[in-house]
Amino acid sequence: MFHITLIAIGKNKDYWVDAAVEHYLTFLKKYAEVTLDYIPDAKQSKNLSETELRRAEAVQIQKRIKSSYQIAMSEKGKSFNSKKFADFLQQIQMKSGDADFIIGGIYGLDDSILRKCHTTLSLSPMTMSHQLVRPVLLEQIYRAFSIISGGKYHK
Repeated sequence: MFHITLIAIGKNKDYWVDAAVEHYLTFLKKYAEVTLDYIPDAKQSKNLSETELRRAEAVQIQKRIKSSYQIAMSEKGKSFNSKKFADFLQQIQMKSGDADFIIGGIYGLDDSILRKCHTTLSLSPMTMSHQLVRPVLLEQIYRAFSIISGGKYHK
C-alpha cells in the first residue's frame, strides 16, 4: 500500500484543524497508509529571526524525512488542477511507493529543504496558514485517489 507522511511544524492549535485532519484520514485509509509527523515548535522561537527559525526547523525536518520522494509545500511551487494532481500522485505511487509532504512553519520552508525535495507543490498562489494547509492537502490527496479509482467524490 502507498505510504504518505505529512511532516509538519507545530501541533494543530485549533480543534477544527484536528477534526478536519481526522475526517480525511478516515477516508484515505482505503487508498493509502497516511501518517502525520508533527515536529514541535523550535525552542525560543520568539527570539529567532525568520531565517534562524527556518534553519532550526529544517534541521528537525531533515531528521524526519524517510521516503524516497519528498514534496515541499510552498505557495511558490507548482500548481495542478485536480486531474493533473491525481496523475502526479499516481506516478509517485508507481515509481516509489511512498512520499513525504513537507509543510513548513509560520515562515515556510528553508531553502535547504526546498532544494532537497523532488517537487515543490502549491495549493494556491495565496499564502495559507500552515495549520490550514494540513486539512486542505489531505482533502486534495483524497480527491486525487477518488479520481484515480473512478470514484464520484471529485465531481
